[in-house]
Amino acid sequence: MNTVDNKVMNELRTLGVEITHKVEYPRSDKKLLDYIVKKEPHTIFIKIVHNLNTNSSIFKELKRFTNFLNMNALVIANKINDDNIIDGVLYIKDKIGIVQAETIHGIAKGEKVYIYEYKGSFYVKIDGEKLKKLRERKGLGLSELAKRIGISIKALRMYEEGLIDMTVERAYRFIEIFDREFEEVLKEVDIFADRIQESLHHTKHTYMVENDVKQKLIKIFGDQGAHVEAFSYLPSDLIVSKKSSKIFISLINSKVDMESAILKVKENKMLSKSLNGIPVNIVNDDASREMIKEIESYGTTLKLSQIAKYGIDLDL
Repeated sequence: MNTVDNKVMNELRTLGVEITHKVEYPRSDKKLLDYIVKKEPHTIFIKIVHNLNTNSSIFKELKRFTNFLNMNALVIANKINDDNIIDGVLYIKDKIGIVQAETIHGIAKGEKVYIYEYKGSFYVKIDGEKLKKLRERKGLGLSELAKRIGISIKALRMYEEGLIDMTVERAYRFIEIFDREFEEVLKEVDIFADRIQESLHHTKHTYMVENDVKQKLIKIFGDQGAHVEAFSYLPSDLIVSKKSSKIFISLINSKVDMESAILKVKENKMLSKSLNGIPVNIVNDDASREMIKEIESYGTTLKLSQIAKYGIDLDL
């Protein structure tokens, strides 16, 4: 852990974040997750990077991963696609939130985040009931206030009913009318929980799976009625979901060295444990007895031919 990462993680601890696991696999920079943490009542994935490339295969995989598991990730970065991230703003991309390290530092000192960015626009969250009370306290009717702001009565009513958030530009118009009293209407943005998910339901994967073994297993598990996702930057090559069961599968090629194999299945077990899943290791038929013996303590270990013939017990 470098100095910057260490500082950020220490500040997260002061916010009540419990670090449950530091991800060690893959050992290269191409790693989907850096930490798994808990911020009651949720488990959250943490990724720390200097410049986040949202067109990269890693980021696209992170979106699939968080959507598949319906869990949030927080990326701590200085830039997004070479553009500087604004301090004090949460950038939302599906189940992934992105903030600057300085924002974490500010929250640790007691500062609050009130602005989030989504699809190029900046928004604030408001308490609709407080907005209504403020309007009534000032003796303004819906029609009068809507006219002064420059919006429809319908839009103002939607704000007061808490149905929509407000752009920063629109919030400034309210501030011009209500001055500092409008601050009581603003709601804090939760960098860990506030997300905007577009794809609420899992759909059949449309990304390219270049590994033949993964393709074969996806078909086998799919035929068993399970949803399957393949990954390249996790210790889990496949995650299989059926009803409430989730199986985290680590594929071990017999050509891989023993140290790497053990690290991979160990990390797969830690990931599955953190997410209440079941770790499974699948080895080639020519895997040595020594290899199988070493890795089977980190999860149910099966040979590929067994899976091809019998499938897998999804109630392991």
